[in-house]
Amino acid sequence: MEQLIKTAQDNDILIVDMRMKGKQGAMSQCTDGMCIIAIDPHKVKSIADRKEKTVHELGHCMTGAFYDATCPVIPRGRCERRATAWAVTHTFTRRTLIKAIRSGLTELWQLADYFNVTEHFMKDALTYYELYNGE
Repeated sequence: MEQLIKTAQDNDILIVDMRMKGKQGAMSQCTDGMCIIAIDPHKVKSIADRKEKTVHELGHCMTGAFYDATCPVIPRGRCERRATAWAVTHTFTRRTLIKAIRSGLTELWQLADYFNVTEHFMKDALTYYELYNGE
């Protein structure tokens, strides 16, 4: 988490705690060249969940992958994939992940626990690094 906060600070990205309505637990927005990440602490389930939310939203800011739900020109899916790709590659490398698997950590929960990320994030990482095909 410290490295994520440093990355945000180095890039003038503000991270704030803020209550949000709905299921959304985090969001990022860029206005006039300034990015802000808001995380609802009441919707954070664990340290790993906060890390996932932070790195994913940081991915939006660092790649400029923002979308407007009312604008069909910029597809939401593409922006989400770009943010996820940034998040994964800035959490651990493919090589580090393979090393963990070769050491005997073969279950999703084991890998998630080892890297202190959620199982959801680990599944995204395995998919991104082409180590999981969804079966």
